[in-house]
Amino acid sequence: MANWKASDGTSINFEVHGEGHGKENLLLLPGILGAISSDWRPFVDILSKDFRVILMDFRGHGLSTNAQPALRPDQMVNDILGLLESLGVQTVHVAGYSLGGYLGMLTLLKEPRRVKTLLMHGSKFYWNAETVEKMQKQFDPDALSEQAPTYATQLAQEHGGSRWRALVRQTADLIGLISQDAITERMAARIQTPILVSVGDHDNTVPLVECARLSHILPNGGLFVIPHTRHPFSTIRPVPFIPMMRSFHRTSNRR
Repeated sequence: MANWKASDGTSINFEVHGEGHGKENLLLLPGILGAISSDWRPFVDILSKDFRVILMDFRGHGLSTNAQPALRPDQMVNDILGLLESLGVQTVHVAGYSLGGYLGMLTLLKEPRRVKTLLMHGSKFYWNAETVEKMQKQFDPDALSEQAPTYATQLAQEHGGSRWRALVRQTADLIGLISQDAITERMAARIQTPILVSVGDHDNTVPLVECARLSHILPNGGLFVIPHTRHPFSTIRPVPFIPMMRSFHRTSNRR
């Protein structure tokens, strides 16, 4: 566990696993309201055998701070790039869950030569007013405390009992910002980097039909559907997910 400080004074918590000569870098990005302590943790030991694995808490999440009063997509992308630069990472494979996958694509669009491959699992790409309103209603800390007390307790443990409510509200606003300036199909169609769109067959948040559409638009896109899997990261089983990841990032690198 270590920290990198952004230009505004924000402290970004990160971890590096699997140091070794000749290993390529693999950045694992968490989902909405996710953290190092939960998302990706079960897979780190396996993946670090083949890659130098980098994990980070987004600003305001987990053990990271946030010197700003809100969360902005461009700022979060700058955090990703700033951390990579501080670690001397010139090229990296990226795997992102949910929000992490979307921010991974934004990072790729900003610095296409840095990202070698991108895996997007359960990542929302298509936005409309109805979808945004529905998702924002889900990010109400009072409603979460009443309707999902176990999840609310988890959020308090991961992000701090004194700040998780503010973070949930900021996340609702973040969704609005993402939808207002969303990545378009035209932008995605220009990406030459290999991208694998992954989704669970029982994901009620990100429909399979949307993932299939996105994968077909991408010049070097692919689709991977995981059976018996819902949206929460905890429902992902190591097999077939990890073999798929290892094959995609390593095989795509030889193209």
